[in-house]
Amino acid sequence: PGPEVDFTRIVEYKHYFHQKSDYTVTVKEYSTDKGDPYYPVPNPKNHELYKKYQELAKKEEEENNVYFVGRLASYKYFNMDAAIDNVLNMFNDIEG
Repeated sequence: PGPEVDFTRIVEYKHYFHQKSDYTVTVKEYSTDKGDPYYPVPNPKNHELYKKYQELAKKEEEENNVYFVGRLASYKYFNMDAAIDNVLNMFNDIEG
């Protein structure tokens, strides 16, 4: 969007899955400089921290069948369609 709107993105999720419906839900996302950042900041300090998280995540997966997926789990930005593909691909890998 341009400066004429106060949101950064508007999403209508049914289009990701090509659903047909007379009803819908839309979500508007708003940026803020308050609180924790929504996306990882790629710098050497955070890459080292991410390696530690990867080790913990691998242990959780192996010992407890807990899986981490998405932007923070992959330590990179995904557009929402790619984020949904990411989780569906992981599900397919897990379920076979």
